Amino acid sequence: PSMRPRHWKSLIDKTGRKLVYDDPDLELGQVLDLQLHEFDLDVEEICDQAQNEEKMEMLLVNLKSAWDIIIFQSETHTEGSDVQLLKLAEEDFEQLESDQLQVQTMMGSRFLKTFEKEVMYWNKTLRVVSDVVSVLTVIQRTWAYLEPLFIGSAEVRRELPEDAERFRKIDHDTKRILIQAWQTRNVCAACNEEGLLESLENLQSGLTLCKKSLQNFLDGKRRQFPRFYFV
Repeated sequence: PSMRPRHWKSLIDKTGRKLVYDDPDLELGQVLDLQLHEFDLDVEEICDQAQNEEKMEMLLVNLKSAWDIIIFQSETHTEGSDVQLLKLAEEDFEQLESDQLQVQTMMGSRFLKTFEKEVMYWNKTLRVVSDVVSVLTVIQRTWAYLEPLFIGSAEVRRELPEDAERFRKIDHDTKRILIQAWQTRNVCAACNEEGLLESLENLQSGLTLCKKSLQNFLDGKRRQFPRFYFV
């Protein structure tokens, strides 16, 4: 049942026997007349290849059907905001790890050649999903912590004007990315947007600078007003 036209062609090429495999009137006697037992090793190898390629084919079909319906979960950032904080459901994250392992296994298979293009596609796609979700989680946590300070605090903006301006740009880009990803909803499609991972890495670097400057500012306040800072 696993045999495909390419396998039948390979069988014909290796045995030199003429076999009309797609003939609906093909009878067992005609198959026996081919004397395929004389090529038992070749037949066994081709059948083994067919069975393993069928398993790989089914895995790829299941990958596509699964990731076609996996979407971002969300929670509201602040009341009245149109920005949603995004995350993967726990079962979807487990699915991601499991599927990455399956794809890695397929990449190491000696039967990869037939499906190499599709396997390489899923290897890259799922790797990017993993990287984007990981970076996005850190960015959202840091951005949500810094936003009320750099946007809502006049004192912080006055004392740290350069970082406040940097955060203003980061704030705009972060909201734009989150809104666009939420509108896309599908995790694979959203995470594999051209240039997204690079943009997120730049945002993460900028947020790190802002957080470091804020920490230095607060440390200075602590030294000036230790008791007040403690309260």
